[in-house]
Amino acid sequence: MLAEQIRTFIAIELDDALRRALAETQAQFQRERVARLVRWVAPANIHVTLKFLGDVDADMLPALERALVEARAGIAPFTLTIAGAGAFPNTRKPNVLWVGARGQVEIATRLAQRIEEACAALDLPREARAFSPHLTLGRVRREASPEERRAIGAMVEHAQVGTLGELHVARVSVMRSELRPTGSVYARLYAVDLQ
Repeated sequence: MLAEQIRTFIAIELDDALRRALAETQAQFQRERVARLVRWVAPANIHVTLKFLGDVDADMLPALERALVEARAGIAPFTLTIAGAGAFPNTRKPNVLWVGARGQVEIATRLAQRIEEACAALDLPREARAFSPHLTLGRVRREASPEERRAIGAMVEHAQVGTLGELHVARVSVMRSELRPTGSVYARLYAVDLQ
């Protein structure tokens, strides 16, 4: 019998204060006409992705937890400052709108690299893009024209998104993602504390 497949990612979860600040930032954007061309992420679902795994066999989760415990060795809790807005790949052709992370980014990057190596040792595919800590606010709809995309990019460039708060990172969570018609629903499978 085939093992259950669980759509999985590894993330840093946010506290309620940051979620409220992000919701206010989204509301600021949503006052703009072009905002209707963006699928906004529910504030409860916003997080910092350290590694997206996709479908993973349920029976692999214990090995993944052990790998995470090893990956976090020697990494103490750290703080990221959540501030500024941008778009991937850029504001001329935006696909993803985000709020950035500053502060102890090098520690977050080292943690993400260690998780990447630990997952590779379990024969999980490597991430093609370099880790860039951010919080996804929304995704531009496929049907948006090049002109509309430029207008969305201009909206992001002109937004005054200052410091929204501090993200105190003390643990890493393995999350389950269920795709539903109303959008993705996330649930923590387990968390590993930083040392």
